[in-house]
Amino acid sequence: MATEAGLPAEQLELLTDAIARIRSHALDVPASSRKMTEDILRAYTRSLDPYSDYLTAFEYAAFQESTSSDYFGVQMDLQFQDGRVLLFPFRGGLAEKSGIRAGDELLAVNGVTVYGKSLYVVGSTIRGEEGSTVQLTLRTGQALARSLSLRRTRAHYQSVHWHRGRSAHLVQITRFTQDTADQLVLILRQIHGDGRFLVLDLRGNQGGSLIDARRCADFFVEKATILFRLRDRDGIRAIAAEEPALISNPMVVLQDGATASAAEAFILALTTNGRARSAGVSSYGKGLAQRFLPLADGSALRLTYAEIVAPDGTSYHGHGLPPDQKLSRPLMEADLTKIEMMKSLLDRLQGKEN
Repeated sequence: MATEAGLPAEQLELLTDAIARIRSHALDVPASSRKMTEDILRAYTRSLDPYSDYLTAFEYAAFQESTSSDYFGVQMDLQFQDGRVLLFPFRGGLAEKSGIRAGDELLAVNGVTVYGKSLYVVGSTIRGEEGSTVQLTLRTGQALARSLSLRRTRAHYQSVHWHRGRSAHLVQITRFTQDTADQLVLILRQIHGDGRFLVLDLRGNQGGSLIDARRCADFFVEKATILFRLRDRDGIRAIAAEEPALISNPMVVLQDGATASAAEAFILALTTNGRARSAGVSSYGKGLAQRFLPLADGSALRLTYAEIVAPDGTSYHGHGLPPDQKLSRPLMEADLTKIEMMKSLLDRLQGKEN
């Protein structure tokens, strides 16, 4: 007997009958019934929204490997957008040093097109044995395609970087991983009590783990403060800070068009509670949260389960978070570890220049 959430018996019978007829009569016979099942699950989940998907056991294992801080790759994130695979290199990582820019389109890996392939399969082909090379074919904007050969390296990814400037602290958070909160807290304990201005740089931060972004937000706001809300099938529930704030320094959060997902939730938590101002340009606008649901054979569903909204219920999905203060393109692209660029930013934030 089918469960309430599953398919009724007559629909299961219809599906089984259709699969049997396809295998018996189609000109191009599917490789196997398993392949047909995988294709059905993938097509259905992808029809739900741009972020839901089905992963085979191989793809899910590859994804789990990619979430570890220790891996063999070229140090960049991949994102699907309008059927294209876009690249977002980690700041200071191998991909960025090799000339890959945020938003570059990936066309092929080792000469094999990425079109139609799962993001997780593409990621697993980019990773490989330490010291081996991978060839990426990519395109920037409307320019001609170009190929790069990169040597895979072992990288314990440092997602938080601290630069102590003359007039302000610069803390860059390039993504939220299981190690980010531990890396960040070590820095904040040294900053605590000095009263200096803090620049939290989330430019290019594509998000990562929403749970870890929430853990990091706890460091800046008082316990029990509502950080953001999740709207799911059961209604809207508040996500609140679980720990007391670590620092009270005045601060600004920098964002750009590539700041997305968990990074936007983090910014939301600080700005809507008056803890920080935001500066830059409007963020990417991905306010949907996903989770993995493993299946019996080792495969998994990746499903959108909630929308992230502001404490007052305001949605930002699809249009992004506007900054409290807009910044010019030179400042948006500036290396803020340079004294003169940090001074220009602080002058702009304080209204000392146009």
